[in-house]
Amino acid sequence: MIVHILPPAGGFPAVSYNTDKVDANKGELMNVANFGALQGLMNVRPEDYKNHLAMVSATNKHVKRPQFHVVISAEGRTYDKKELTAIGEEWLAQMGYEKQPYLIIFHKDTANNHVHLVTARIDRTGKKISDRFEKIRAVETLNRVLGIDAKHNAKSDIENALAFRFATEAQFRMILESKGYVLRERDGLYEVIKFGKLQETINRNLVTQRLNKDADQQRKVQLKAWFHKYSAAHDTSLVKGRKGYQSEFDAIMKVRFGVELIFHASGNKPPYGYSVIDHSGKNIFKGGEIMPLKELLVMHVTESAQKEKPRVRYENNTNQLNYYAALLKAAMYNYPDLTQGLQHQGLIIIKNENGFTLHDPAAGVFINTDELLNEKQQQVLTNHFSTEQPQRQHPAIPGINLASDVDDDAVLGMKRRRKKKARTNLR
Repeated sequence: MIVHILPPAGGFPAVSYNTDKVDANKGELMNVANFGALQGLMNVRPEDYKNHLAMVSATNKHVKRPQFHVVISAEGRTYDKKELTAIGEEWLAQMGYEKQPYLIIFHKDTANNHVHLVTARIDRTGKKISDRFEKIRAVETLNRVLGIDAKHNAKSDIENALAFRFATEAQFRMILESKGYVLRERDGLYEVIKFGKLQETINRNLVTQRLNKDADQQRKVQLKAWFHKYSAAHDTSLVKGRKGYQSEFDAIMKVRFGVELIFHASGNKPPYGYSVIDHSGKNIFKGGEIMPLKELLVMHVTESAQKEKPRVRYENNTNQLNYYAALLKAAMYNYPDLTQGLQHQGLIIIKNENGFTLHDPAAGVFINTDELLNEKQQQVLTNHFSTEQPQRQHPAIPGINLASDVDDDAVLGMKRRRKKKARTNLR
C-alpha cells in the first residue's frame, strides 16, 4: 500500500474531480466529516463542499493553496472500500486532520482499489496544519496504521543481506541499496537509513568478517547461460531514467529469475560497468564475470527469438486475453496519457522491431499487443511512442508500481516540467 500527497491547490478542484467520479459511477462517497450543517442536507452540491472548505481556509490569508489532497492506494483488491476508508480516517487523525472538514471517496475504476482524501490545510483557528517533513511522516503514519514496523523490516533485510556471498563491502552495501536503503559509515558502524530516518545500525566488523572471495562457480555458469540465452531474445539497449540505466533484458532477468542488474556510471556519462545481484541465489557478482558490458550491449535479438517472444504468455486462453485487453484499453483511454495509465495499472509496454509487447511484471505475463487491440487501437499505441519519444528507438520501461495514482496530478492541472526527455515510468 502507498500514500501519495498531491500538490496543493487553490479553489479545491479535488472536490469536483472526485464528485465527477461518483456521478460517473466510478467512485463512491464513503465519508463526509466535520462539515457542520451541510451534513444534514439531502442534496449537497460540490460547490457547497468547496465553499465550506474555502470559508475555513479564509481565516489564513497567507496560504494561497490550502487544498490537501491525498491518495491511499492498495495493491489490487487486497483491501475493500470499507477497510480503505477506515485506514484513511485513522491516517488523517494521526496526521493532525481529525477535526478538519474532509471527504473520503473510494475509486473503483482502476486495477488498484484506492481512496482520495480531500480537506483543508487551515484549521478553524486560522493556523496552518504542519507540513514539516510531510512526505516522510505520511509514509511513517501509514506504516503505523497498518502495523508495519520499519525497524523490524530493516533488521530482516540486513539479516538477508548478510546471508549473501559478497567479496567487498561495496557489494554488501549495494544489496541493501537495491532495497531502497541509504548506508552511511560512521565510527565503525553502518547507519541504515530509510524514509529519511535511521532504522538500524550494523557493526562494520560483522560485514568484513563475512567477506568471501570464493564465488559460487556453479551459479556463475548458470547465470552465463541465462545471459546468453535471454540477451538474444530481449533488447539490451540501455535507457537512463530516474533510477539509473535500464533495459528490456534487465527487466526480464529480474522478473523471471530474481537477478538484478545495477549499472555504474559517472554523471551523465554512459555506464562503465555493472554488477549482478542474484537475489534468488544470494550472490553478487561483477558484471564482467558473467558477460562483459561491451558484449552485453551489442547483443542482437535473433530472428527466431523475435518470433518466439510474443508467444510467451501466462495461460493461453481467451479469458486472459480479454482481461489484459481491458486493462490496456483502460490505460489508453481512461487517463490523461498512456504513460500514467500504464503506471496506474502496473503494466509495461516493451517496444520491439515487430511492434509492442504488453508485460505484467506481477504475473510474469507477456502478450503481443496486436492480440489485444484492433488495428485502430494499435495505431493509437504506435502514435503515442512516435510522438512522446521520437529521439529514442527503445523507450524507457515504466516502473513496476502496482498502486500508484499519478493520474490525479495531471487531471488537476499539475504542470510538468520537461527536461528535454520524454515522460517515462522507470523503476
